[in-house]
Amino acid sequence: MNSRREVSISECLQGFFSEEGTLSKSLPSYEFRPEQLAMATAVARAIETERILLLEAGTGVGKSLAYLAPAIIHAIQEEKHIYIGTGTKTLQHQLMEKELPFLKRYLESSFSYALCVGSENYVCERRLGGGAFPGQEDLFPNPDEISQLRAWAQTCRQGLRSELDFPCSPQTWHQICRVPELCAGQKCPKGGDCFYQRARARIARATVRVGNHHLLFADLQSDWEYLPASDILILDEAHNIDQTASDCLGTEFSHRALVRVWETLRGVEGRNCLIGSLQEIPIEQRLGVLDLIRKAEKQFHESIDWFLREILGDSSRIAVSQDTAVVGLNHFIEPISEVVAALRLVARKLLHDEVKKECEGYINRLDRIVADAKMISDLQEGAPWLLWCEEVMIRSRSHPTGVRSAAFHATPLEPGRILNEKLYPHFESSILVSATLSTGGDFSYAQERLGTAKAETLTLPSPFDYQNHLLLYTPDDLPDPVDADSYFSQVSVRIDALVDLAEGGTFVLCTSYSSLNKLYESFCQSHGLPPSTGKSRSSNKQISAFRQGDIPKERMLEEFKSAKKAVLFGAATFWQGVDVPGRILNW
Repeated sequence: MNSRREVSISECLQGFFSEEGTLSKSLPSYEFRPEQLAMATAVARAIETERILLLEAGTGVGKSLAYLAPAIIHAIQEEKHIYIGTGTKTLQHQLMEKELPFLKRYLESSFSYALCVGSENYVCERRLGGGAFPGQEDLFPNPDEISQLRAWAQTCRQGLRSELDFPCSPQTWHQICRVPELCAGQKCPKGGDCFYQRARARIARATVRVGNHHLLFADLQSDWEYLPASDILILDEAHNIDQTASDCLGTEFSHRALVRVWETLRGVEGRNCLIGSLQEIPIEQRLGVLDLIRKAEKQFHESIDWFLREILGDSSRIAVSQDTAVVGLNHFIEPISEVVAALRLVARKLLHDEVKKECEGYINRLDRIVADAKMISDLQEGAPWLLWCEEVMIRSRSHPTGVRSAAFHATPLEPGRILNEKLYPHFESSILVSATLSTGGDFSYAQERLGTAKAETLTLPSPFDYQNHLLLYTPDDLPDPVDADSYFSQVSVRIDALVDLAEGGTFVLCTSYSSLNKLYESFCQSHGLPPSTGKSRSSNKQISAFRQGDIPKERMLEEFKSAKKAVLFGAATFWQGVDVPGRILNW
């Protein structure tokens, strides 16, 4: 980076973050924070010198603006692209709805931004229309939901599942969403009107692409098939990315992946059956395929029952040896492969292109499931992978209340090595940001787990005056939690007192949803609030109470901020990515 450009970016940042700068003039509540300017300067330097930076910045520094401003200034000057990965949807929403629109207005530079989500979040209008091939209409499990979805698709903005304002079962969404193996691509009659293709075009044009960690690592796992190339990588909420990378870069084999395919191919109780709709195939051959599927499912359930009983026993999750994994998985690979072979014979006889595409799509899905099973069973003893198995509950059209099953996993023990070899070299510079990356200022553990041994590091303290503005209340006289009734009764009394003392403005965060519901219901009862009906809140003239899960998180936060006196009950991780400024949140 030449000195002239250095000065130029430095001047831009000074003019933006200084006490008399753009932020100060644009935001009435703005307070100059030296830590924010120091962070922005460090980010600019790392981007310009094409380095990796691990940056720990305490609460209240203003991290998002501090990394967005220098990255966008550089991207505009050099015609670069930025990918911002977050750990929570809340932070994504904040970036897309607040920070980026603000910067676009006040940076005095033109840039665009787009949200990146997995392709199965988009509705496929070709599949939703029901006319992709003869008999497709009969495959839909819930005609009422389909009617609602068709009306919604005519007015929605982006065709995203998150835009739905009515319930839609996972089974129905799976029948009408965009699935890579079933996508018609350039041959699709929707062409340029396809929600997914329009989104891809927006993302390709955008200077700033906002997605999550999972999408980034899934794209890495697929050799960068989905996301367009970006030059600058910024990972916010980076304290969890080693675990996310392990999950995404590993392999899973479970009944969950199979059950959707089985139910589409053979239907449920003889209805909504893809194989049955293939009228051009002799009935004997169709019945033969259905018989193979039933036999495969029977063998699968018998093997799962044996594994749950003999291997998992009373445990819900255990590490397994390579030999155990091979024995378990080989019971599944052969029957699935037999179904695939029979389906290939069927597909060769299909004349209708759309029908053939649909059938081949499910063949490809089964091939991928078999490949995952073989990948796990073929791992060499001593390889840097952890093999483990867990009990899972799978809900489907056949088993709406759920059925016990097992999932096999192969997880890399050294995710940092993979990130060092495959992730960071894909970008010119990488910025990893969190409020908690170091241990007492020492980044060595994080550097090892994240594969960033040669990265620059920087710690910036919080500007908050914790000493004078923080109160920690730790009661030592609560009943033993084993006596649940007494314990929750006393906890509820303390919460009531603290909320009344604070006059609302309170988050009550719990380590389980069971605790959350008990405390919420107790609070509503003690404050004379009506029973919750799943609406936005329970309220009276004195106070409003919110419960996580009743409505979308972003809407709940907006209503919490606008309420005069409110308390919100959520899970322990609810606060991550949440920005509630000023005196709206006291406790």
